[in-house]
Amino acid sequence: MLKFHNVLAWLVLATALLVLVKALTARTTWGDAETSWVRRLTVLAHLQLVAGLTLWFVSPAIAAARVAMGASMKDAATRRTLVEHPTLMVVAVIAATVTSVLVRKAHGSDAKAKKALVGTLITLVLVAAMLPWNRLIGSWTA
Repeated sequence: MLKFHNVLAWLVLATALLVLVKALTARTTWGDAETSWVRRLTVLAHLQLVAGLTLWFVSPAIAAARVAMGASMKDAATRRTLVEHPTLMVVAVIAATVTSVLVRKAHGSDAKAKKALVGTLITLVLVAAMLPWNRLIGSWTA
């Protein structure tokens, strides 16, 4: 499940970057194809959330950290994995979902592109801030 979660993280990042490029380059020609990429980002983010929550509930390391919550909160790395990472990732999924709805309901290419740009930037910043980069990159180099 962790490998799946890692692969999804890369897909979310790549899709978010693609949406940003499309939002910057297709301001006057934004259409259904570009909107579908925003929707794909949202679907990937939701899949990532489900995979992450599954890990949160089945991982023996996380279960042990939940049992010793007081000690876990004192250790920065454990606190980040146990509380901060999942919380901000839920916020990122909410941002992606709201962005998808706003883009779909916006009128005109420019409005859709602007909403996609701002919403995807917010989503990407939240995701990038909470990704465990050392483990994510390490899983591909190990």
